[in-house]
Amino acid sequence: MAEFAGGVPAAPAESPSTGREQLAWAILLTAFAIFCALAVGIPLAARWYVHNATRPQLATLTSTLGTTLVVDPSAPNPFAVAEGARKPDVREQNRIETDANSSAVVRLFDESTITVFPNSEVTVERMRTPRFRRSPLPNEIVIRVGRGNVRVNIAPSFARPLRMVVYTPHATVELVEEGSYSVEVSNDLTQISVRAGRAQVTGAVGATVSLPAGRRSQVKLGQEASPPLPAAQNLIVNGDFRTAISAVPITQGPLAEGWVVYNDQGGDGGNVDGTAEIVVDEGRRAVRFYRTGSRNNHGETGIRQTLNKYVGDYQRIKLRLDVKLKYQSLSGGGQLNSEFPLMVRINYKDVYGNDNHWVVGFYYQNEAGFFINETGNRIPRDTWFPVEIPDLQAQLQNPLIITSVQIYASGWDYESLVSEVGLIAE
Repeated sequence: MAEFAGGVPAAPAESPSTGREQLAWAILLTAFAIFCALAVGIPLAARWYVHNATRPQLATLTSTLGTTLVVDPSAPNPFAVAEGARKPDVREQNRIETDANSSAVVRLFDESTITVFPNSEVTVERMRTPRFRRSPLPNEIVIRVGRGNVRVNIAPSFARPLRMVVYTPHATVELVEEGSYSVEVSNDLTQISVRAGRAQVTGAVGATVSLPAGRRSQVKLGQEASPPLPAAQNLIVNGDFRTAISAVPITQGPLAEGWVVYNDQGGDGGNVDGTAEIVVDEGRRAVRFYRTGSRNNHGETGIRQTLNKYVGDYQRIKLRLDVKLKYQSLSGGGQLNSEFPLMVRINYKDVYGNDNHWVVGFYYQNEAGFFINETGNRIPRDTWFPVEIPDLQAQLQNPLIITSVQIYASGWDYESLVSEVGLIAE
């Protein structure tokens, strides 16, 4: 009979054999759980590793112009690659730098290429392939363009697709397909152009923009990517002169956004400057060049725009403008075929680093019968005349960088106008 303590029955003492039995079951169940976890986890971990393990790859850099620098964070000094030389071991995190007189081509492990143009900086952040053939992952290449111009050509993917991402200070660009892509980075703008293929462009805010072949997008600092734009672009700023700075005729200084007025008297002792002003003529905004009272002394009145634009990556550049000649006192282009009432001068550097220029002139009369070569073009007087040179690159000698554009009147007394100026590149 159970004993009572204070009127409450005492609990029966637990048998030692019962405690050992419970402990045994706990150990058994824990061991079984561990076994199940290992039985499931090890294959899953192995599968995950097979699917996700990658290995780094190397790229080969060839300096095509001048000396290119390859900066390796693990090396004390940059490696200089002379023109025509190769560096076959470009690694992840290596930075490629070119100056104004150098360029290079980086051949990636899958035969895709990155062309690094002058004054550019590109970091190869990631070059990876899956370690195992069974992996479903694509090859992966990630680059960062800090400044300048690069062209990426993605090779056909026969065995394994490629995921290529380009980072810039303003945008993230995923190059989706085999094709050819241009990325141009300045201080406040990234521009992406698709020659062939398709790209996805994302700015700091806003939705991702899909770019098909023949389109481009611009991304400004901290802003969204622009909708797809035509690939062709005007390298000239304010070519329609709508953004005016000066409202009166001037002889020197800023006239309109991007344009500066200048006068050059030459060496014949003249001192009469011409003027330039923005006018509206027959419903269009134009710049009017005017000079009188020259007493047959040479003078040059013009506007100049500095570009410093790399043009080696464009397929074609077209020069266009509308010209109107109202008066010229000097016949033709003068005795030296160099003084026309309206002229265009393209200043550029060639691939050898030399300064060069190309000039075209327009006139309406040559009463003195001066010799005129292909530089001069006769057009009707007092009529707006459209000028278009569809293949400007063929006129230039190995152009690399267009440094500036000048539009000017030259001679004695003159009055001429120019409107709708464009250097259309694509």
